[in-house]
Amino acid sequence: MERLQVIVLTLLTLSSFMVALDSTIVVLALPVMLTALRTDLSTLIWIILIYILAVTIFSTQLGKLGDIRGRAKMFNLGMILFGIGSALCGLSSNALELIGFRAVQAFGGSLMTSNTMAIASDYFQPHERGFVFGTTSMGWNLGAVAGILAGGVITTFIGWRWIFYINVPIAILSFVIGLIYLRDRGVRVGQGFDIPGAVTLGLALGLYSMAGITYAGVGYNTVIGLMLILGTILLAAFIYIESRAKYPLIGLSLFRIRMFTLSSFSYFFQYMANYAILFLIIMYLQGVRGLNPFDASLWLVPGYLLGSLSATLGGRLADRFDARVIASVGLMLQAIAYVLYDTLLSLTTPLYLVTIIATISGVGAAMFFAANGKMVMFEVPGNMYGIASGTNRTIGNIGMLLSFIIAIVVSSAAIPRSIAFQIFVGTSTLTPSLMAPFINSLHMAFRVSLILIVIAVATSWSRTRVPMTQKVTKAQ
Repeated sequence: MERLQVIVLTLLTLSSFMVALDSTIVVLALPVMLTALRTDLSTLIWIILIYILAVTIFSTQLGKLGDIRGRAKMFNLGMILFGIGSALCGLSSNALELIGFRAVQAFGGSLMTSNTMAIASDYFQPHERGFVFGTTSMGWNLGAVAGILAGGVITTFIGWRWIFYINVPIAILSFVIGLIYLRDRGVRVGQGFDIPGAVTLGLALGLYSMAGITYAGVGYNTVIGLMLILGTILLAAFIYIESRAKYPLIGLSLFRIRMFTLSSFSYFFQYMANYAILFLIIMYLQGVRGLNPFDASLWLVPGYLLGSLSATLGGRLADRFDARVIASVGLMLQAIAYVLYDTLLSLTTPLYLVTIIATISGVGAAMFFAANGKMVMFEVPGNMYGIASGTNRTIGNIGMLLSFIIAIVVSSAAIPRSIAFQIFVGTSTLTPSLMAPFINSLHMAFRVSLILIVIAVATSWSRTRVPMTQKVTKAQ
């Protein structure tokens, strides 16, 4: 690997590390921020939700912007915005300011993540990308672990504001390195930006997301119905606009690429299954077993760590063998984990079993991400790398958002939604009378997620077999 490639891969991995770090570190600090900012939980939960919402809405548009204005330029802009947003979050004097500045941080993160796969595809040949995506996945897992370990320590001994300040020096250093070394190698698209398409798609996704989040929090009401109707109208308008736009936001030709389409939908179903399980296991450890957020997260750390190692290994295997097989085996490991959860989880399950099962799932997820990442971009033409990267990220984040909704809806089948939110952030535990019904609802969620992961396996296997080692000379 060339020196420049090492620097680029380090930057991409570091960006994944930062975004993951900030997602897990925030969850652990919510109870402290609840008191410090004198707010209520229903408001503060938006610190988590605004990030998912912003990334879901903006990823496609920002990926296309990378194709037009330059992926390296957009990535560097995202890095410095992420740092500025982090600093402003730390300076927040109330909950609404924190949520607003978190949106700035999310916009910067969206600029980075929506262009990461495109930049990797610009700088690395197809036979190298398994290792590359495995390494960036490793960065994500290590960031999540660092957030878990550092969140409790920083919040307890230094102060919650420093969970945001910690990103600032990393962002500045990465921004400077990016300015010096990161250049656009890919094909720059000489065309305009589809503003009507971007607005209608953004509003449609925003309304669908808001409807889902509101449903998860309070149940169905008329406002949710209106959101869904208006979102559907806007989505239809977006499709109409795209079919006639001179420079469409999403070229329909992208979805004629079988490998891209099936790989993206594999992401969608994996995200929808995986994150629901993660949310519910955290709720189980805190609400049923009575652990605080820090101790509950420690039981999941081994899975993240081994996932980090297996991500790089999975990427190497995907570069040497059929990546479809590696991705599908990873999904099958997750299916095994869900069966084990459904079979073994109870009020008295030894916690080491939770760690073992979470590790199986973490290793499987890491193998899947490493191999599936290279297949997403494998047949995409160079002038569509940015929009393909952004579209794939949007599809994955819609799956993540639906996962959150599934987790809250399933848990609220047995317990009130307000209590479900409190358990998730570690400010409450279940009473003995609610524990058994909650466990039963968990088993329902495990079976739903198992069905989703089986669909992901079927989608993954249905892709064309690609012997990656024979594609070294494929044009970018």
